[in-house]
Amino acid sequence: MTTEVAQFENKYLQIMAHVAIVEKQVKELQEKQKAMKAELEAAMDQHDIKSIDNEFLKITRVAASSSTSIDLKKLQQKEPALYGELLEDYPKVTNKKAYVMFKVK
Repeated sequence: MTTEVAQFENKYLQIMAHVAIVEKQVKELQEKQKAMKAELEAAMDQHDIKSIDNEFLKITRVAASSSTSIDLKKLQQKEPALYGELLEDYPKVTNKKAYVMFKVK
């Protein structure tokens, strides 16, 4: 480890520890949230309730549906020339902003 990185780590170690704790808490809360939503969903199904709007939540049950789209990976594999032509004629550029990725161990 370089001296600069070691100095940075020593300076910000406490913040990194707090980020790790908060990330774990967020994960636990998301799991609890998922379980509560599943319980409400099952209860709404059982009572045939399509939507509810109260002082806490607005819940709308959306029916299952399907959509059709083009599998671009398969198109690229099976029809590389056509894929190239389409990409040339209809390019779509998506810019992504820079970010820092955190992973809790």
